[in-house]
Amino acid sequence: MAIVFYLCLATKEASYFLQIFFYGLLFLFIVSFLYEVQKKLNNRRLVHEKILEDTRTSREEKIKKEELKKALEVKIERFIDLHRFSDVLKDLPGVPDVAQRMVDDILAAFPRAEECVLYLVDDNYEQLSLVASRRGDGGVTREKTGSIFDQWVMRRSRPVVVEDSQTDFRFGIEESAEEGFRSIAASPLMSENKVLGVVRVSSREPGRFSSDDLRLLDIISDLGAGVLRNRLLYQKMEELAVHDSLTGLYLNHYFQNRLEEEIRRTQINRKSFSLILLDIDHFKNYNDEYGHSAGDMVLKNIAGVLQNCVSPVDLVARYGGEEFILMLPNKTAAEARLVAEKIRRAIDDSRFILRRVESRVTASLGVVSFPDAGFTREELVRAADEYLYEAKRSGRNRVCGNT
Repeated sequence: MAIVFYLCLATKEASYFLQIFFYGLLFLFIVSFLYEVQKKLNNRRLVHEKILEDTRTSREEKIKKEELKKALEVKIERFIDLHRFSDVLKDLPGVPDVAQRMVDDILAAFPRAEECVLYLVDDNYEQLSLVASRRGDGGVTREKTGSIFDQWVMRRSRPVVVEDSQTDFRFGIEESAEEGFRSIAASPLMSENKVLGVVRVSSREPGRFSSDDLRLLDIISDLGAGVLRNRLLYQKMEELAVHDSLTGLYLNHYFQNRLEEEIRRTQINRKSFSLILLDIDHFKNYNDEYGHSAGDMVLKNIAGVLQNCVSPVDLVARYGGEEFILMLPNKTAAEARLVAEKIRRAIDDSRFILRRVESRVTASLGVVSFPDAGFTREELVRAADEYLYEAKRSGRNRVCGNT
């Protein structure tokens, strides 16, 4: 009986343990199944995310490629425009033409700019001088020698961007606000490490120009500076070819050509013109006593007196040595005689400091008119020379002529 009871208990316990074992296996199977399912779901999710990431990356790369393509197209177009701009500048004849074309094209290239100005350095006064300008409102640029920004660029030989002139510590607010421009981009016109001038764009609104704008302005400035330098050198050569280096007056060969033209013009118009030939009295004595540098100073001062005594249409030239010759279009002999007397008195009243000693010079003048004194250039100059020496023989410091 006991054995049967024991077997029953053993059978129940075995069945109980079997149930526990079965449910344990079932639980492990379910957990393993769920784990595999979750693993597959995670893998699918990762694959999906990778596909999305690849798609997004591909889209971003495509957008970047399109942006780079557009940027490259803009750069190519800008390069072509700049190349064309350089070619156009090379075809322009003079400095004012080149400068104005630069200003017009820069203002067109900078739609946010309200003004563009170009200054060149005046070597005689070591300051900027306005050559070309353009304002969107059609106004006139008042700063003829450059603003504080232009002078800053000239002195430092480097470009500058000013987001707001009223808050930029480099510039005084009161000085920079004169024209009301708050945004500034300015670049030097450089040639062989020398500042030829400054080009500037301005706007009354702050924050209108970026570093990219300044780079573009720099490129345009470099292209324009080379052309301007060539035009300035050519202009200088032309001036040296027709102007006396000491007095700044026209040279005699240029004067003689203009005299021929005036004779032809006057013959057609049936009008008159006059000549004045001037010689400084006893000039050799000044050179011997004070030296040639003192004599040069006298010549330059006499040249200044002559230019102050004549009108803009009159022509003044250095005839040679201490002699000067003047052509007065549309003036009769009597009118020219009055001008000659004015010149003689002005020279007589002038004083020169030679070796700390106050000195003065006088001049003798001969006056003739066309056609009374002759019909050719040679006849007119010869007649003026004869009257000049008549003035010298008569005691100097006087005017003689065919009046």
